[in-house]
Amino acid sequence: MSGTDGFPRRLSLLGVVTLALLIAHPAPASSPAPGGSPLDGPGPAMSDSTAWFHLRLPGPETDPAKGVYDAADTVLPARPAVFAPGAMDPLLNGASIQADVATIVGFSHQSRAAGEYLWGRVTGRPAYDRTVDWVAAQLRAAGQTDAHLEPFPATDINLPVSGEVRLIGSAAMGAGSGDVVLRSAMVQGSGPVDGVVTAPLAYVGLGTDADVAGRDLRGKIAVILALPEPSLYAPIPARRTEAVMRAGAVGVIEILVQAGNLKSFDRDRHGCGRRLCFTVGGEDGFFLQAVLGAAAKAGHPVHARLSARSETINRQVSNVVATIPGKTDRTVIIAAHADGWFGGADDNASGVAVMLALARHFARGAQLERTLVFVASAGHHSAGASGLGAFLDRHGQDYVAKADLILNIEHPAQIATMRSYAEPQDDNFGQRVIAATGDLPKQVAVNNQAPFLVDLWRQGVACFGLDVQRRVDRALPGDLKAFVQRPDIPQTQMIASGALYHTTGDDLYSVPPEGLERAARFYAYFVERVATVPAGLLRGDDWTAVHPCPATP
Repeated sequence: MSGTDGFPRRLSLLGVVTLALLIAHPAPASSPAPGGSPLDGPGPAMSDSTAWFHLRLPGPETDPAKGVYDAADTVLPARPAVFAPGAMDPLLNGASIQADVATIVGFSHQSRAAGEYLWGRVTGRPAYDRTVDWVAAQLRAAGQTDAHLEPFPATDINLPVSGEVRLIGSAAMGAGSGDVVLRSAMVQGSGPVDGVVTAPLAYVGLGTDADVAGRDLRGKIAVILALPEPSLYAPIPARRTEAVMRAGAVGVIEILVQAGNLKSFDRDRHGCGRRLCFTVGGEDGFFLQAVLGAAAKAGHPVHARLSARSETINRQVSNVVATIPGKTDRTVIIAAHADGWFGGADDNASGVAVMLALARHFARGAQLERTLVFVASAGHHSAGASGLGAFLDRHGQDYVAKADLILNIEHPAQIATMRSYAEPQDDNFGQRVIAATGDLPKQVAVNNQAPFLVDLWRQGVACFGLDVQRRVDRALPGDLKAFVQRPDIPQTQMIASGALYHTTGDDLYSVPPEGLERAARFYAYFVERVATVPAGLLRGDDWTAVHPCPATP
């Protein structure tokens, strides 16, 4: 989006923000500082008003449907989904799979239209129920006549229903400085989180021990930075809200250094518990830093008011389970969680859509040796509801007892992005963010490191074009945590989290058809192989790597 995309600029990793040029005679917002480089980007966006130190106020929350970068107005194509093994089932076509992603994301947007604060396919809320009903109907239409819902009790699901971060205006900030509400602010914590606090703000950089040591944060709201990376589930540094709370802070505002003005919800990954903690997006965060820098130079404190309210849900929720019988009753379990916060396009509408494509593909193919068990689970986002945990409890003596492999399909196809220093933006957060031609790199894990399974993933890179890390881990983050106590069952997955993870930026525009097709074509090959070979290969027997790509049928 022209003029509205980009990451915050000049965010010091030491957490020291000095904005001496914000007061009196600022340079034009679109020009680099005198003697600077174009790589520095523009200075903070300014306004003609004297309010808030002449700073331009932050804009609204980023529209999730439009997104934070332009994925449509491009010149070069995405890396195509054209590679071995040749002829492809049309059911694995990327555009067809993306149409299912759009339907699933649409259930999330119904939640948003209904005015839900934490919107999406949230387990325990109506949009999730509509999603699993639709998935079950799709599986039945594909030929899995046994497709059905399996209800189980979800207890103490604590969800925020309202929240606000309000910067308190005063004449000290400049004439006409009224209150400013940060529109990207989102309540965090394990919940229930309820209450109101008004207090002065204290900027503590990254919230590391070096930032916090010797600081008296008692009675103050700490402001910290977190740097989302294309990594596995942790902003850098992690759990710093917990650290500043220990130092006496009465609340926390965590600035996520990311494009646009996205909302983000990560429950209690940041370590807040039941206290008043919020994340804010890139534009709000850069404005807040600029205000704190200008106020510190002028010798005036900035106050904020934090408020939040939660609800607790106890009710029945459901998984979807369906099978394609094999020649034996030994099973390959193929799982994808159906819940998701906000649009949840990559997390995990993409996984469910790819799973549906596989179900349709194998339903009309030759019978395999092993029975395929498809599970659209209630997921793990809502504490108090574990979809795969409930599946394990219910099927421990049948499908799970006979499982030779569990394949988890989670976050398989988000687009990769990069900063463009070539196009500085005249706005509140700086360099533009643009789409790359490939996918977000992903983690690959095989819990038992079976050579045969590792070799299949090698073929996924060499022959199907997967974008993944170059090592194979044992650890299985995400939905497969429900099976951590069953290391006897071979388990594997490909999974990622990037800057859009658990944000309102994880919407349809961020999941390209080429990435979906790459994943679907590889998984079809993978499932066909694991459903046929001797069980010993899945458990770790010796295997000589296959170097040629699969031959065209």
